Amino acid sequence: MIAKEDLEEVVAPMLEEAGAELVEIQVVPGAQQVQLRLFVDRPAGITVGECGRLSRRIARELDLLPGLAGGYRLEVSSPGMNRPIWTLDHFRRFVGESVCVVLREPHEGRTWHKGTIASVAGERIRLRVQGDEIVELGLGDIAKAHLELDAWKGRSRVNPAGRKRGEQEV
Repeated sequence: MIAKEDLEEVVAPMLEEAGAELVEIQVVPGAQQVQLRLFVDRPAGITVGECGRLSRRIARELDLLPGLAGGYRLEVSSPGMNRPIWTLDHFRRFVGESVCVVLREPHEGRTWHKGTIASVAGERIRLRVQGDEIVELGLGDIAKAHLELDAWKGRSRVNPAGRKRGEQEV
């Protein structure tokens, strides 16, 4: 079985070359095959077709690795609306978006915060929670975090057929 770190070492340069980033890797052992789940993204989002092309390219490279050829099932997909974030660059990229943060240790009596990423200054992340209250955290304070994106934010509520959401064709 391949380690996540080894898989990342093989996959990350290919994704970078294709203008994509590796968001998360899951390696799930199975009875006969290991399941490799790669969640990838681009700043403007990623399409199903792009995931398919990346999957074929990655599979060609993985087939060359000793002990892995044919012994895996590969899934390449978008991380979705609730994608995990864990680097300062991720937090910077999503300033203004809703996030749920789970802390390693309680902070001000809480083990998690839900709010909006207000800013990132140096190594500090500022979250706007409960109205205008600001909570400042270091990246090391965060055990895990994921976005809670609004599917309609910044998009028109009119579909390609010119109808508003929920409106029926007559």
